[in-house]
Amino acid sequence: MTMTHTSPATSEHARRGHEGRAEDGGRARDRRRGGLAGRALRTLAGLLAVVASLLVVGAQPAAAHPPTGSVYVWASDVRVRSCQSTSCSLATDEVLTRVRVQAYCQIDNGTAGRVTDGPYTNTYWVQVITPGRTLGWISAVYVSGGSNNSPVPGAPVDSPSDPTIDCEYI
Repeated sequence: MTMTHTSPATSEHARRGHEGRAEDGGRARDRRRGGLAGRALRTLAGLLAVVASLLVVGAQPAAAHPPTGSVYVWASDVRVRSCQSTSCSLATDEVLTRVRVQAYCQIDNGTAGRVTDGPYTNTYWVQVITPGRTLGWISAVYVSGGSNNSPVPGAPVDSPSDPTIDCEYI
């Protein structure tokens, strides 16, 4: 007894009336399956879309590291500066009064950055984002916590000994 085996591909081929026979050079089969060239083009188009999206994302400007905490500004009418000194220009007309703000980092600006208000004095400056979404600097003398001439709790300290903390200087 001789058994004849018909594969699903052969059966499908037979049902479709031998599309893709040698006479048409296999063009019908290629149309049905999208063809090797069509698949290659779709793959290439998908790859190009991924690369383009990565380039767009990669082209964005570098941002400061995300806020790592918050600090409370205890004083009234605290000015937000463009750098770590009272001689720096204002980053915004917005003033901070008894408000909690997001803090990015803080840095000791030495005697050039010293601010004194009554019994309080501090050489540290805290980089914050204001409620109005402006990035700038305020003297640590106006932030709750800490001691004179020392960092305040709630924001990492940028120092040469810790390269993982890097304030974005604006």
